[in-house]
Amino acid sequence: MTKNATIIVVIILVVVVAGLLGWYFLREKPTNNNLSQTLNSSNAVTVVRPAAKTVWIMDGSFNPSVVTIAAGETITWVNKDLINRKIAADPHPSGSSLPTLLSDELGQNETYTYTFTTAGTWGYHDYLNPIKSGQIIVK
Repeated sequence: MTKNATIIVVIILVVVVAGLLGWYFLREKPTNNNLSQTLNSSNAVTVVRPAAKTVWIMDGSFNPSVVTIAAGETITWVNKDLINRKIAADPHPSGSSLPTLLSDELGQNETYTYTFTTAGTWGYHDYLNPIKSGQIIVK
């Protein structure tokens, strides 16, 4: 590469880097004052997410095996076992007490989440090993 070509490449690189640095430091950044004003305005919308509870599947059992929640709360099952698990509503095999409570097979570290909207006591089990069971009490 000739000396003139090298100088041109260096100049182009300097211009590009300067442009990127200028963009980064001069762009408009949100401020905490804007956030406070938004949160304090009379038109602000408050989003309340239902609480989430976790049931761990470990050593072939559900822990905790009985969970009490309010209607609208969410349960997340986390499979920590080495073998696949499948969450299903009682009774086995139909799951007819709550047909929508049915996961895919969960491999190790996979999760299944379900939001309970109706009060009641809901039994569930591992469809692949129905002896393993638990209960969700929704108030």
